[in-house]
Amino acid sequence: MPLAGGRELLAAAAAGAYALPGFNVSNVEMALGVIDAAEARRAPILLQFNPSNLDHMGGLAVAAALARSLAERATVPVGVHLDHGPQVALLRQAARLGFTSLMFDGSTFPYERNRTETMAAYAVAVEAGVMLEAELGHVGGREPGVATSEMVLTDPESAARFVQETRVDALAVSVGTAHGLAGAVNLALVRELRAAVRGVPLVLHGGSGVTPRDLRAAVEAGIRKVNISSEIHAAFANALAVTLTPAARDPRPALMRAREAVATVAAQRIDLLGAAHRA
Repeated sequence: MPLAGGRELLAAAAAGAYALPGFNVSNVEMALGVIDAAEARRAPILLQFNPSNLDHMGGLAVAAALARSLAERATVPVGVHLDHGPQVALLRQAARLGFTSLMFDGSTFPYERNRTETMAAYAVAVEAGVMLEAELGHVGGREPGVATSEMVLTDPESAARFVQETRVDALAVSVGTAHGLAGAVNLALVRELRAAVRGVPLVLHGGSGVTPRDLRAAVEAGIRKVNISSEIHAAFANALAVTLTPAARDPRPALMRAREAVATVAAQRIDLLGAAHRA
């Protein structure tokens, strides 16, 4: 089906009170695995790439071509998202290559620099007609492709000012989670932020480490997009470790098992986010 726009996918999640799953993938088998899950659960998703994912896949142009091709042949809505874009120039290049959703990450900058550069990123997104996500506060952790400084929780008053000044389509917030398999959600802070930003969808990074109970509660509290990376990478690696024996001469059976493992985990997260049967 036609490549899905991030703005449209997020608007549907907001209207339906569920969270849009964003899966960070590093190879074709992982991308196929999350699409397998989306089709099995009839769910809209985003295929996502942070700088580390892009490096592994051979660069932005290769990732864009692969993701667009897979998304266009899928039977459910699939968008292509640049995650944690560190420079406005990279967002501009991604938009030209057909990404349908962008994130500018100035979360480690002082507020004024983050605001100024996010506004420049917004101009790029508007020109391309795609969604822009930004981050205020900082989600820490130890995952390749993202900054690894200490966690800084998002302040509701600053969030209200930031979304008004930058006009972003979505705001990634720091509410206790961490990149990697760690973290817990401060639900009271999610509710405060939701009220402060007055309808701007909130994004939860570090979704892999959140318990099923907390993830459901976070969606109920107002989270409308959740990023999942470490959990599907771990599933892929574990399946390879079990299947790819020293005697193997063809890696394809092991890669297929790894794809299936990714699909299993992705389907579980889709269900928890309330995104199943929304396509």
